[in-house]
Amino acid sequence: MLDAIKEEVLRISRLAEESGLCHHGGGNFSMIDRDLNQLAITPHAESRFSFEAKDLIVMDLDGKILENQKNLSPSSETEMHLALLRARPEINAVCHTHARQSSTFAVLNKPVKPVLCEAFMYGGFCRVAPFELPGTKELALSAVKGIEGTQAVLLQKHGLLTIGTNIYEAYLKSVYVEDVAEVCLRAAAIVGYDNVEAFSEEEIDYMMRKLGIVG
Repeated sequence: MLDAIKEEVLRISRLAEESGLCHHGGGNFSMIDRDLNQLAITPHAESRFSFEAKDLIVMDLDGKILENQKNLSPSSETEMHLALLRARPEINAVCHTHARQSSTFAVLNKPVKPVLCEAFMYGGFCRVAPFELPGTKELALSAVKGIEGTQAVLLQKHGLLTIGTNIYEAYLKSVYVEDVAEVCLRAAAIVGYDNVEAFSEEEIDYMMRKLGIVG
């Protein structure tokens, strides 16, 4: 099972690079085997095309490294991944990218308004978690708090974070956020951010229940 998880984490991390959500080792990706309580995570600052699935770092939920065949440095955001996987037992994967449209909102400290139906696919809300320095426990705590009740959050001045039951699902939510962010930015350029109409909380709650999506 863990070998399959490694293969999938590598595939999705490469897909994220190819689709422009991150570049040459930017961002980080992880997925856990809940039966083993072991996760595979991408290394720090390494292009995903420079290593193979067997080279991914494997650790437990306490952060103890169990496998590291190429002696690579673990992701600088390992603590954030561990904190999310500990806090949200219903999820198995974490996807963190520096997607451009979403990161624009992160810099502006403005949530991505749910202006399209695609927003339902990640819980309707993509708010901004308060800024903390990258790689710190404080950032991990900010991310855990910021993503409560939804499946996507912006890290202020940093980037985008999404979660899912598997790494492809987490990645796909990042794609949806990026699509909604682009449309929201285009609309804001015409009428101003405050005048961009979005789905209400009641509408989001109704559609989430109708679609059977849990926030």
